Amino acid sequence: MIIVGENLKALIEQHNITSDKKLFDETSLSLSMDREIILYDPSGECEITYGNAIPDDWVKTVRMPDEGFVLPSKSCILSCSREKIVMPMGYFGLLQTKGTLARLFVSITSCDGQIEAGFSGKVTFEITNMSNLNIRLLP
Repeated sequence: MIIVGENLKALIEQHNITSDKKLFDETSLSLSMDREIILYDPSGECEITYGNAIPDDWVKTVRMPDEGFVLPSKSCILSCSREKIVMPMGYFGLLQTKGTLARLFVSITSCDGQIEAGFSGKVTFEITNMSNLNIRLLP
């Protein structure tokens, strides 16, 4: 069952899912991207075995400047929502890419597109540029 409209609005208010009521837009909560971006830069070495930790020196954190961040073609980054979400027990959220961004072949969820029951915090965005274009993401 997907909850939309007045039922979703009531659920948001009843469970205090977000403190910003302006995020509600009839069928969803519209989250925005935070300015902190995490990049993996293996510096020449480009293989890791699944289950092993990503080496600290491969992880770079940058802050998105006012003019935005250019996501190169065929690349990916991690970021998170600016907003904090509190998902009540008994409910499950789905993360989807906004259509205008999806039509540029950019996805905000590569694999892990759910918000688990009981989750509290900022939502992780796995942003992938599958196009042959460089895409500027704005703050």
